[in-house]
Amino acid sequence: MQDLKKKHAFRCLVVIIDSKIREKLSEFLAESEVPIYYQLHGIGTASSEFLELCGLGGIQKSIALCFVPKERTRILLAEMNQALSLHKKGTGIAVSIPINGVQGWLYKLLETGIDQTEQEETEKEVKKMSETITHAMILVTINQGYSDNVMNTARAAGATGGTVLKGLRCSPGKSAMIFGITIQEEQEIIAIVVPKEKKTAVMSAISKEHGLDSPAHGVTLSLPVDGIIGL
Repeated sequence: MQDLKKKHAFRCLVVIIDSKIREKLSEFLAESEVPIYYQLHGIGTASSEFLELCGLGGIQKSIALCFVPKERTRILLAEMNQALSLHKKGTGIAVSIPINGVQGWLYKLLETGIDQTEQEETEKEVKKMSETITHAMILVTINQGYSDNVMNTARAAGATGGTVLKGLRCSPGKSAMIFGITIQEEQEIIAIVVPKEKKTAVMSAISKEHGLDSPAHGVTLSLPVDGIIGL
């Protein structure tokens, strides 16, 4: 894990689409050379009126979590909209969320080919987030069967609990060869919300005990949380 201060900013793209076009999304992400992303399955729970308003006409959903440099986000979303017709009702939605913490190896992978002219803007963004964000959501992706071990490590470092999701990690082409990742691996994704002052300790502990070189084959990153209730 590395501090993003004086480094480039990244985004987590959350794409929720009708499960019927899941393969089309996978093809788009592979052709766009998104280095690593995760696929999940979901079921819509909102009212039919709300789903229709959001462009989510069906119930069965496919969810993708993609990690890309900030400066690539706008172009990628535009290309995705064209390829998947997200502007049409019943197709899906895509949102961009800032990432404020990421492991070192993943940072190096994501920063490949980035133009250094984005430095000043990134520093301003990091400073603004540090002043307004009170909590962080840590996402830990691991091979199936290691969630209990990861949560024990997280609790020992100050976390109070987490939520486990099931999915696939997808790493096309060069990324898979460099980091020894199977093209599609069954994964468990743990979401842990902690106060921002505990974020570094929890991420460091998880990365040390359950990182890429461990049997869990873990990847750890964090997203800023600027509003919270229930903790």
